[in-house]
Amino acid sequence: KGGKRRMRRTRRVLKKIICPGCGQVGSLKKILYGMPNEDFNQSKFLIGGCIVDIFDVGCSLCEWVGVRKDLDGQHSKSSMSDVSEY
Repeated sequence: KGGKRRMRRTRRVLKKIICPGCGQVGSLKKILYGMPNEDFNQSKFLIGGCIVDIFDVGCSLCEWVGVRKDLDGQHSKSSMSDVSEY
């Protein structure tokens, strides 16, 4: 249970982080590597390809990619009060 709860919290907060590439809020998504099947949800995740890289998040608008832990603390100003809810 603990792992699922942590994963869910990460997704909610990730949506509130400003993209370092384009400055948009809500455009960052988790990158999944490997061959997606026909049920792959492109609205929630980005496809990272077959070769696994260190990058685990990316922007769906400007194609910026990076490491999630490097973005900690970069929430949008309007969402700072919402972060403690999750």
